[in-house]
Amino acid sequence: MQGHLHLPTSSQKIHKNLTNHLFPYIINYRLSYTHSIMTSKTTKKFSISALAVILWATLLVGSFDQSSAATATTNTTLWITAGTFSFGKDVGGTMDSYFSHAPNIATSIDLGTHAASMTTSSVSSSTNHRFTVSDLLGAAFTVTIQSSALTVAGGSIPAANVGYDGTAWLGVGKALTAAPITAVDIGTAPVTFVARNDATGLSQFSQEITLKVSVPAAQKPGSYAGVITFTY
Repeated sequence: MQGHLHLPTSSQKIHKNLTNHLFPYIINYRLSYTHSIMTSKTTKKFSISALAVILWATLLVGSFDQSSAATATTNTTLWITAGTFSFGKDVGGTMDSYFSHAPNIATSIDLGTHAASMTTSSVSSSTNHRFTVSDLLGAAFTVTIQSSALTVAGGSIPAANVGYDGTAWLGVGKALTAAPITAVDIGTAPVTFVARNDATGLSQFSQEITLKVSVPAAQKPGSYAGVITFTY
């Protein structure tokens, strides 16, 4: 008994997402069933089976269309070499842009020449003695300042009479923790001149100071000398 293939109208439409390589496969599958239906007693079972094949193929095509996400990793490295820490009286021009002038290039601080007096007097140096801290090491730091007494044969001006006034600290990099602009007494004990607690980066800052000395009344005449020590 010869059977005939009767598919529902909706089953005759091949899903628009079927890929070209799957389409021949589905057609061949249907032809094989057409051959087998020749001895079948009913076409109803075949129609249901054919519809199932199309639905299965549609799901299969959908699974091929989905791309699987994948990840890969690559390590990266960067090395920044450490520099050095330096501090001192700056006689160069690196920081001139912050002050709009060059520093005093003298290696010592001259407080000038003054007449002997029976009264207390205050003397000062010039104002552009620049000190620069340059940290390319990246560590916390503290710089202290301390003056000795100013002495001459047979006479002395106490260290406690030495102080300074300074400009604001100007520069770039990680912010300073301590940046005083004045100190009345830098002789009795070391005084913080500049400091930074932040160890996460670099700094370069400068300050220009005016050294001040209170000369006692009736101080012995002579050429006095002293030393300012910075410790860091």
